[in-house]
Amino acid sequence: MNVKNCTAVLFVKDALKARDFYVNVLGMTVVMNNGDRNFMFKEGFAIWEIMEGNIIPQKLGMDTISDPNAPNRFELCFETDDIDNIYKKLKTTGEKFLHEINTELWGQRTIRFFDPDGHLIEIGESMEIFIRRIYEEENHNIETTSQRTFTPAEYIKKILSL
Repeated sequence: MNVKNCTAVLFVKDALKARDFYVNVLGMTVVMNNGDRNFMFKEGFAIWEIMEGNIIPQKLGMDTISDPNAPNRFELCFETDDIDNIYKKLKTTGEKFLHEINTELWGQRTIRFFDPDGHLIEIGESMEIFIRRIYEEENHNIETTSQRTFTPAEYIKKILSL
């Protein structure tokens, strides 16, 4: 199995408020802002405000991910260049899925499943694969790709070597 780039993701109710806490109180550094809803920090973690219509609350319930006493308020998130083969392997090993291959609201294909202790694991298409695919679908338009993926245009240009 070829997965890479592990990121611990905390689900938050208000991404801007959480970002301000991590930046202003704890001194963390934002390295990526995806539409003011998802932030990645130089220190090695991310915060995600789960959008209405996202598959996570559809499967777990919004109460589950917003209740401070509930499990599954975070996930380990990995990337891959071969989501289809990883999915096939996970199916053969009998893993318990939260959902099978799903296209997220921002266009990335993901799968989520549980480890033996019930922790939520996500494997998604690598940023390079997903951004290139959406860029093609958007007729090579940086701005519409940025809007659709919630990814800064400058980061898209870097991925595409433009």
